[in-house]
Amino acid sequence: MKILYLTNSRLPGEKAHVIQILKTCAAMSDKVDIKIVHARRTNRPWLNAIEDMKTYYNLTREISIEAIFSLDLFRFVPAIPFGKLFAYKLVFYIQTITYHISLLTVIFREKVDVYYTRDSLTAMLLVIVGKHRAAIVLYEAHYFPSSVIGVLIAKLLSNYLNGISVLTNTLSDRYIKLGFEPRRVAVIPDAVDLEDFDICSKQKARDILEIESSVFLIMYVGHMYRWKGVDTLIEAATLMSEDVDVWLIGGTPEELPRIEMLVDKLDARNVHIQGYVPYYKVATYMSAADVLVVPNSGRYDISKYYTSPIKLFEYMASKRPIVAADLPSLREVVVDQETALLFNPDDPHSLAKAIRLLQVDSKLSKELVENAFLISRKYTWNNRATNILEFVHKIKVI
Repeated sequence: MKILYLTNSRLPGEKAHVIQILKTCAAMSDKVDIKIVHARRTNRPWLNAIEDMKTYYNLTREISIEAIFSLDLFRFVPAIPFGKLFAYKLVFYIQTITYHISLLTVIFREKVDVYYTRDSLTAMLLVIVGKHRAAIVLYEAHYFPSSVIGVLIAKLLSNYLNGISVLTNTLSDRYIKLGFEPRRVAVIPDAVDLEDFDICSKQKARDILEIESSVFLIMYVGHMYRWKGVDTLIEAATLMSEDVDVWLIGGTPEELPRIEMLVDKLDARNVHIQGYVPYYKVATYMSAADVLVVPNSGRYDISKYYTSPIKLFEYMASKRPIVAADLPSLREVVVDQETALLFNPDDPHSLAKAIRLLQVDSKLSKELVENAFLISRKYTWNNRATNILEFVHKIKVI
């Protein structure tokens, strides 16, 4: 079986979806012939320096990757003296259109069995063009559209897609209500490579990172979007004792100024912003932590219902106790008092209370770690690849 994975993403990239794409395709490459086709786009300087994505992302196998032309003008927008919002929209449309024109040449050039994408516009192009080439079109949805146009596109796709995979049961229910046949919808969460994590003891990790042994270290790893709930963690930090430090790992240059301003505003002196860390170093940071936090906000649907955070599975594999927001999306993976401590979303007092409990109750921490690690074994990229391919074989005969 030959599969083309099509994405309008920057590769390499600093966002979680890049990890998901590469890890999923690497796991599938052991079972099928798969190639990633992505847009050639302007990248961040430190990402341009990456010469070997296999090593950088700890990929278990080599993947065939092809970059195709797109007219990417985003780097010129900051120099425009006015009308930046309009300019960003314009260059977005230009880049998207030119990428999809280039994609047409790939579709007509290569004979494949399956087209696989997480981009709704690409999925729409594929059902128009790709299906005429007798190939299956599989769309992986990571959200439910909020705009009228987005809903109309999804409704159109429901009539022509061979299958749609989603990350959560709530997302599955919403697409089925929109018109997708239940047998053409599969819930396939994100995953983790267990061997990437649990790589060293807490003390060894702290020696590497030069962190004092006496500090009780709370850590968040990921982006700083508002729906990620980092604001709540920063507020909670001001309620903690002096021996507690909070480290924030991740974020882009665009995200960090807002977080830095909030830390200054709240005078949260125990919060340390580390910024972006290369993927291959993330496990060492997680190993240094006493508690890992998923503080997602309950005010956004993507956080409340749709997300399947890769970091949650990485936390579980790191063998560190987890505190997570009590949200439907996260409850599909963790259980309160069994695999994590859940707190009331957007409530810094509730979050601080959960962290304090783990600080004093080592028995509970140990139980949470052991249970979470056992559960993490079923959420591997290899298992995810198997589930995707089983779904492909299922929809082939529908």
